[in-house]
Amino acid sequence: MTLRSEVSDLTLTLTQPQAAPLLLKPENVSAQEGDDVILSIPLASGSGEPTSIIWTRGDDQLVGERFSSSTQRGAVNLTVRNATVEDAGRYSLTTQNDAGQAHSDLLLEVRTRPGDVPVFLRRLNDLAVKVGTRTRFLVEVRSPTQVKVSWEQEGKPVLEGERFHLLHEGSFFCVDVAPVTLEDAGIWICRAHNSNGVSKCFCHLNVLVPKAYKAPQFVEELVALLTQQGTVSLECKVVGVPTPTLKWFKDNQEIKAGDVFALSANPQDATSLGTYTCEATNCMGKAYSTSRVHVVGKEGSVQPADSIVPRGPPPVFCKELRNEKAKIGGKLTLECKVTVPPWPKSITWFNKGGLVEGGEGSRYHLTADGLGSYSVEVDQIEAVDDGDWKCVATSDNGVKGISSCTVTVSYPKNYKKPKFLESLKAILTEEGLVSFECKVVGYPTPQLRWFKDGQELKPGDVYQLTGTNSLGSYCCIAKNCMGETSSTAELTVEDIQSQLNEEERLQLFSTNQPPRFLQGLKSIEAKITDPLRFTVQVSVSPQPTVAWYRDDEEVQESEKYKKEQETKGICHLVIKKLELVDQAEWRCVATNDYGQSVTSCFLKLAVPRHYKKPRFLENLRAVLSEEGAVNLECKVIGVPQPTLKWYKDGRELKPGDIHRIISGQDGTCCLGTYTCEASNCMGSVSSSASLLGFEDRGQVKPPEPLRPLPPPTAHLVRQTSLSTIQE
Repeated sequence: MTLRSEVSDLTLTLTQPQAAPLLLKPENVSAQEGDDVILSIPLASGSGEPTSIIWTRGDDQLVGERFSSSTQRGAVNLTVRNATVEDAGRYSLTTQNDAGQAHSDLLLEVRTRPGDVPVFLRRLNDLAVKVGTRTRFLVEVRSPTQVKVSWEQEGKPVLEGERFHLLHEGSFFCVDVAPVTLEDAGIWICRAHNSNGVSKCFCHLNVLVPKAYKAPQFVEELVALLTQQGTVSLECKVVGVPTPTLKWFKDNQEIKAGDVFALSANPQDATSLGTYTCEATNCMGKAYSTSRVHVVGKEGSVQPADSIVPRGPPPVFCKELRNEKAKIGGKLTLECKVTVPPWPKSITWFNKGGLVEGGEGSRYHLTADGLGSYSVEVDQIEAVDDGDWKCVATSDNGVKGISSCTVTVSYPKNYKKPKFLESLKAILTEEGLVSFECKVVGYPTPQLRWFKDGQELKPGDVYQLTGTNSLGSYCCIAKNCMGETSSTAELTVEDIQSQLNEEERLQLFSTNQPPRFLQGLKSIEAKITDPLRFTVQVSVSPQPTVAWYRDDEEVQESEKYKKEQETKGICHLVIKKLELVDQAEWRCVATNDYGQSVTSCFLKLAVPRHYKKPRFLENLRAVLSEEGAVNLECKVIGVPQPTLKWYKDGRELKPGDIHRIISGQDGTCCLGTYTCEASNCMGSVSSSASLLGFEDRGQVKPPEPLRPLPPPTAHLVRQTSLSTIQE
């Protein structure tokens, strides 16, 4: 007993004083999903017994029925019951007693059990959608590993395209369909794949079709006609509800209305001008019509009575243009000869840069010997002269003959087009002057030309560019025989502030003054249909209001015109798409309590010669069909292709309005005045037709019916009374 008591006293002596906990580096743990996992971190030899144990994963302390902590066998343990994939991660342990604390961590990896395929938390549901509208298929997928989702419609894979947009965000997967067509009806399947297998869900899409909807149909097949202006006019008549959209193809390559092609005809082959196709599409389907170009006088050519193809034989080239080779910087002469008489009405030359024009200062000299020979002499050949050349002879009747050739321009390998290595910038020199500097390379050495606000600054001229007069836009154009390039810089108040004298500084920064334009408008030239942005900078104290004017008409914000304002008084007017009406004087008026200031410029538009304002070849006709729908028929031409808007009694018709119009049982809601407005960048034109009323067939003998009569069982037979209004 005495010996045992001594041992007990010795034990008590060894635990005093208490040591701080000491933790050893643990091993990471790997387990399978569903297992109970023990995470163990060993205590070092001589470590004190911890009185506080805290386990965390991230910022979360681990408590609850699934987590339990213990200390045994010289280690601190955490038991995780029924481990899931979400339990994977880094675990941290903090131990503490009165003597101190210790930290350690380890990594837990949880593997999925074989056979854990993706699970659909949100599945597809059957849908009923109106044709021509938009719909969306949405699923939510949970997968323990990386998942891949694919879509099928009636056994065909659904891929990203014009109508289908595949979206993925988090665990949600979606396919967006717009617009819905008849072909979209049927079974849709979503498949989710991971390394363990595949899950799928499906639904049925029912496409609803209003009774008045019809697939596109060509009432008049496509006819491609060579016009007097040398352009190809594509004419056809297509009907369908909703109104079909048209696409155009030349030799199976899509083209846009207004595209320009070099039309070189083989006198023995009408197909050399190409084969054209019109594709008409609406939500009900597609239709196609194809035509070769009809050349006057060729066998098999179809010529309607009102054809716009010029009549008569084309000018004949008895001497064609020949392919030539030339060296850059040298001279070149292209020559051809037309059989005379008859004498051609005009001769025009074209290269890849467009129309070739002579005149003072031009490198091109156009000559004619009066005996049918025509030539163009090119001085100082440049890279732009390389490529196809064409001589077009036009007869008095407007028929064109064409001769073409290829010019190959050779140049040394070290010849390079100018390129700005450093853009133009304004630098204030030690002498207080503003220097414009840039770095441009090219060979031969480029020639530089300088412009301020669109006006060329020529050597030897004297310019009063001091103080605020020097503010504006400066441009450097570098050109050699290989081409040209430009760089622009703005000279602002900040650049010249130190140069201003006291009077100019007071005038510039005085607050009790009308607005001042620090950067004004400058006259420019732009291409029709391109976007454009006008920019001004106006003094901001006091804060002015800014208004924009086209000629004398104030410009209001719309889909086409957007006004933007930045800091430091910078204001923009953004034109989405230039039209012919925009060729005008533009003014910006800034107004404050002390007065107003105006800056103005002229906008000149570059308009291709073949662009034409819309014109109605056949005025609008409104016809009531047997189904009770109003068919609006007209024929309109223009380049670029006009866009059409439809109106009933002055109110624009939208696609959904068809149901309201045909919903009346007696047809009276169809009555009214219908208008078609055709617009393109060259202008707009409109045509109207009225449905005035109906007469009972039994009381008044109708004129020759415009449509086949309904079956005898029809309750009411009526004939439309039509009038056409030209505008």
